[in-house]
Amino acid sequence: MSPADDPYALPPFHPARAAAVRTQLGLTLGQVAWAVAAYCGSPVHPGLVEAWEAGTATPESAQVKALAAALWCSPADLVTEPTTLAQCRTVAGLTVNETAAALGLTLGQWQDAERRNHWQGTPAQTDALLKLLCPPPACFVAACGRTAQLRVLLREAATTWWPPYVGSLTRIVPLDPAVLRHALERLHLAYQQWEGAAGGTPRQAARAEALAADFLERIDLHLWHHVREAVNPPRPAS
Repeated sequence: MSPADDPYALPPFHPARAAAVRTQLGLTLGQVAWAVAAYCGSPVHPGLVEAWEAGTATPESAQVKALAAALWCSPADLVTEPTTLAQCRTVAGLTVNETAAALGLTLGQWQDAERRNHWQGTPAQTDALLKLLCPPPACFVAACGRTAQLRVLLREAATTWWPPYVGSLTRIVPLDPAVLRHALERLHLAYQQWEGAAGGTPRQAARAEALAADFLERIDLHLWHHVREAVNPPRPAS
């Protein structure tokens, strides 16, 4: 069964996270391999665990769950950020039936939402979805079909003046306005540096123009970066 057809597929495996968890626990590759094998019921060589951590081999969903059990953590700690409703549900450890019931949907309605990765719930159902599955903002915006609208607003905010756009964006992105203000201010400042470089030599101006165009093309990705920065600020060096 391919990941696209698996109703319990996890997001892509994150090798560095797995290595960090094992290192923090002080476990050897052999100890982890033994525990994974005990969970799966089939032999697992330490070299395979090493390959998972190096990113040269990718564990299947069942193996990720076994690895999580071996490392005394949640499978969500070993994968990347979910990008679909189905992945959010799997990370939350819920079945399709449990999710549909909690959201006040029929099983068929929720299965269709997962299949299409498209959300059209009522405001009350949307609030329940956000609390139940905690979808990352990028995932939620995409599922609601608002990515294009978001990009338009972000481009306008970055190229003009960002404060008036906070209210509009809070109606698209379910985030604290303070987080959006932080992100919008940084998007605006980033774009202005390319604008400032446009007055240099023709070569410098052309490069600045190309960089500005690329920045605007991927501006939603830059937004999510600054959102993560605001929600999970880097720890100061000890």
